[in-house]
Amino acid sequence: MFSFLKKQEIVMDNDLYSPIQGEFLNLEEVSDPVFSEKTMGDGFAIQPDGDELLVSPVAGEVMMVAATKHAIGIHMANGLDVLLHLGLDTVNMDGSPFNINIKVGDIVSARQHLGTMDLEKIISAGYNTTIMVVITNMNMLKTLSTNDGRYQAGDKVGVVTVK
Repeated sequence: MFSFLKKQEIVMDNDLYSPIQGEFLNLEEVSDPVFSEKTMGDGFAIQPDGDELLVSPVAGEVMMVAATKHAIGIHMANGLDVLLHLGLDTVNMDGSPFNINIKVGDIVSARQHLGTMDLEKIISAGYNTTIMVVITNMNMLKTLSTNDGRYQAGDKVGVVTVK
């Protein structure tokens, strides 16, 4: 009767999905050493190539949305924390290229629409549009397996297992 009062459960899903349409990159290929040297953790990147639709790369609870909207943190049911980082140095754009429609505390399913990012605006401002999907609590990660290729937003890119 009062199902709206019941907290939504996080779906157990160990798959990783492309957050946007584009070409897969290994983190080592990202031009920012914070990501390429895996200082923040391990994962993958996507170089967007047209469509601006952003989807969640994992199922979980939204733990952080940066005030500048360039980064989103999601806690998965398996205990992994995933950072979705939208572009390089786009923090300097004060959120202007991003339209994010989720907030802290939201439960998101994998491939759920999160918003959009204006790729042309980012490029014309001289910034890189590469999107990183990074597992930040590496101590919990057992395996991370990803596949090269070109993806549509929401296509399966890989899988993780936890210790």
